Amino acid sequence: MSERTEDIERETSTDDETSGRESRSEDQVAERFLELEAELSSATDSALPEGGVRRGQIVDAGRVPVEEIPNGYPVDIGSGQALVLTVEVTGVGEAQTYLDWLEDGEPGTDSTLGRLLESLEVEPEQLATLYGQQLLVEIVDGSYTVYVPAESPRGTDRTTGIAAELGVSLAALLGSVVASGTLAAILLVVFVLTTLLAVPFETYRDSWYLRTHSDWEGGPVFWTVLAMVPLLNVLSTVLYLSGRRDATWIGKEK
Repeated sequence: MSERTEDIERETSTDDETSGRESRSEDQVAERFLELEAELSSATDSALPEGGVRRGQIVDAGRVPVEEIPNGYPVDIGSGQALVLTVEVTGVGEAQTYLDWLEDGEPGTDSTLGRLLESLEVEPEQLATLYGQQLLVEIVDGSYTVYVPAESPRGTDRTTGIAAELGVSLAALLGSVVASGTLAAILLVVFVLTTLLAVPFETYRDSWYLRTHSDWEGGPVFWTVLAMVPLLNVLSTVLYLSGRRDATWIGKEK
């Protein structure tokens, strides 16, 4: 009887040890997978999404010799000195960006600094006001760069004008249909003038303003031509204003 009891105890003990090893083995495997997942997640978070545009705020600035710019920086700074802007990038942290710096004279629109100042509506003699300014940074070849439009700023904000002139155009068309005689003729002339001149003009001015003050890369001429086509300009204006709303503005959000 005692021998049988001992055999049972030994079998139970063996089962417990096997179960313990399996449990520990599963725990260790799960722990290793969690460690791998954490490493992969960390690597993914640290990777910079190519071409992404993010908002940031200038928190520091200085000048450095161009030799101190990291190798492979995607912006051609030239020779001599470079302006380094430290930007607090939303959701990322601080990043250093570099712009060309003119030793003599004011930066013109042919320089990245000059176009940035114009986009932010900052005069060169008021460079100190860059501190705290919001701007856009773009990720190019794995490095943060200041997003600067290719063209110098132009145009004006004319969203209200576009909507008003389009409304006048549609009202004049409807009025010319229901009216008669001289009034109908006058309203038809108003419709033609607003459709062929006023709406496209307002669209042209606003689209250039949008292109040179945000990350919107649409074509002003394309949207201007569409704005000249009767009735089609209603759809094109809706699409244009929708794209305008989704644009990310240089400087403060509008």
